[in-house]
Amino acid sequence: MNSKGFATGIWTFGPCPDRFCVEGYKPPRRMEEYLDDLVKVKDLTGVMMHYPDPVDEQKAEAVRRALEERNLALASLDVDLFSNPQFARGSLMSPQPKIRKKAIEMTKRSLDLAEQLGSEVVNLWPGQDGFDYPFQIDYREQWDLLLDALEEVASYNPRVKLSLEYKLREPRTHSTIATSGVALFLSQIVQLPNVGVTIDLGHSLNCKESPANVVALLDKFKKLFVLHLNDNFRDWDDDMVVGTVHFWETLEFIYYLYHSDYQGWLGLDIFPYREDPILACSLSIENIKWLLEVVAKIDSQTLRSFQKEGNALEALRYLKSQI
Repeated sequence: MNSKGFATGIWTFGPCPDRFCVEGYKPPRRMEEYLDDLVKVKDLTGVMMHYPDPVDEQKAEAVRRALEERNLALASLDVDLFSNPQFARGSLMSPQPKIRKKAIEMTKRSLDLAEQLGSEVVNLWPGQDGFDYPFQIDYREQWDLLLDALEEVASYNPRVKLSLEYKLREPRTHSTIATSGVALFLSQIVQLPNVGVTIDLGHSLNCKESPANVVALLDKFKKLFVLHLNDNFRDWDDDMVVGTVHFWETLEFIYYLYHSDYQGWLGLDIFPYREDPILACSLSIENIKWLLEVVAKIDSQTLRSFQKEGNALEALRYLKSQI
């Protein structure tokens, strides 16, 4: 691994609403105020933002200046195909041609803006593309629409990476791009080198995956493009501080990431609803740096000797000795 450094979503410093407190637990502020707090976090040098809010064609130069004044980089631009009610029944896979066309054009514009602002990747999470009930959608048509859209968007600007973020559910009860396997399959079948996959650590846990296994799989096929780091209790996408719940699995995840060819940002995707966002980011980064120090001490040959025997207990005992 040779990462670009630590980044976080600008939403980390926002109101952090949920469906019970829809206005958010904190007052909304100007983008520049969020960035002012962001730079107070040691080692945080990148920011993830959404198109079209707070970044669109009219605000691009203002965003560029705000980032440059604070020595921040745009780590990724995430196209928002999920918060507008017009996409309630789908975006890239909408059966309504006008809605689908708008989603495709928004994604294309996000690629252009990412390139303009110096980011090499657009994160694509089509959260409204899926279904809630049996027989609600035509699955065959859904896959055709999705593949056609991905090919059209990715080929539009091959200089920018398009990274598919998978998630099991929410806001739909079933997401179309639900697992790492589906995301990897789509990135392969499109047959364009700028299409890859985002691992959101919490989404992987929610899918009952082994996040470390997913890192190894995506790295094997050179399709690991973006990281979103957080934690949860596996039954919901809680977006908690990294390493606060799943210690061993996060350590294993970091171990395989350390030995991967990943060269992107270590991105935090956390929602500190009731916590201080500066402290939440700081603790996440401290935990990740500590885990990286631990995995740097692990002798891979020793660990593999236990793995060849399938001896989990001795492997864990050895790992414990390195902490």
